[in-house]
Amino acid sequence: MTDETTSESMNETTNADPNETLMNVGETVGSTLGKVVAATNRTVAAARSEEKIIRRKAKRTVKKAKKAVKKASKAAKKSFAKGKKTAAKLVKKAKKKLRR
Repeated sequence: MTDETTSESMNETTNADPNETLMNVGETVGSTLGKVVAATNRTVAAARSEEKIIRRKAKRTVKKAKKAVKKASKAAKKSFAKGKKTAAKLVKKAKKKLRR
């Protein structure tokens, strides 16, 4: 008797309407795809926020580098000008000594 009930229940599932089976498969696939899309959207949102942070830090670093280059350039110009002045004073002093 148990064999008959088992075989009957199996027949019921195998004799299900093909359209219903297709609907079940479609719902399963659709829900899985929905979960995948949702996970992808979350990942993209997180990546965008990280991208904004990285861009901001990169811009800040570029600004610092430009500022450092400018500062070094300014210092080099000042030292060059100072050397030029010193050289001019020494030349002037040497001319005075030659006159005497």
